[in-house]
Amino acid sequence: MLNFEEVRKRAADKGKVEVAIPWSMDKTAILAAYKAWKLGISHPILIGIRAEIEKLIKEHAREMDAEIIEEDSKEEAATRAVELARQNRAKVLLKGALRTGEFLHPALDKEKGLRTGHLLSDVFFTEDPLHNRQKLIGMSDGGVNIEPDLLAKIQIIKNAIEAFHKLGVSKPKIALLAAIEVVNEKMPATLDAGEIRKMWERGEFPESIIEGPMALDIAVSKKAAEKKKYNSEIAGDPDIFIVPNIEAGNIFGKSFTYYMNLPVGHIIMGAAVPLLIPSRNETEEDKLNSIALGCLIGG
Repeated sequence: MLNFEEVRKRAADKGKVEVAIPWSMDKTAILAAYKAWKLGISHPILIGIRAEIEKLIKEHAREMDAEIIEEDSKEEAATRAVELARQNRAKVLLKGALRTGEFLHPALDKEKGLRTGHLLSDVFFTEDPLHNRQKLIGMSDGGVNIEPDLLAKIQIIKNAIEAFHKLGVSKPKIALLAAIEVVNEKMPATLDAGEIRKMWERGEFPESIIEGPMALDIAVSKKAAEKKKYNSEIAGDPDIFIVPNIEAGNIFGKSFTYYMNLPVGHIIMGAAVPLLIPSRNETEEDKLNSIALGCLIGG
């Protein structure tokens, strides 16, 4: 898909998907839910204090047809959302006025949560500024895994590949980011990238193209790759960036929002249903993008 407008359209064409929003007393979450409902993308299930939710609906989303479930605490609201997902009543969960840890805690419960045996990882999406926004690009993981080891990075890559496959990208091009382009024993990111590249060469990541280690300039610029004599099939045109750790991903992701003013969206992969954990600073438009992504990938 070329941009978020197309993501929203494809999600609407698919039909309304049930999206549960625990602790829904959040203006931007209500506005995003309203816009998703109005576009035909989702049907909202709002969980929390009914009087406060109804007040927000009256002020910002008067026409919206939403199911409201009364819960008096953040913990109960998050737990109820997970129960709805386990009962197949909700196909996507969107964080309301909760901290990410409060939202994820019941989802990660070993007995009553939404674990599948896979690592959870966040896949961030934006519109590629180097292709006139006519392409979606992804980055992982800047939201969940703090300092992933080699095994965690393998699952992070698999989750990102799955997300892009479901969005119609049959063979995503993946750049394993580091500070340099060669393996250096003093730089763990290059060691992991080198091993993952060998795994790809052995056919362990089918339906993808993986290169690395790569510095960002080489990943995004074919000319930079040529000047550094880096022979690359994906330089200047990657679909997915894999970052070394959460700090790199957090900084990289926020640069799109705050320096380039680009629309974003993101989704946690690896659970039984898509989990959406937008930042409290994200606009309703960005939260709408996450809802559309979640409904397409998991609905």
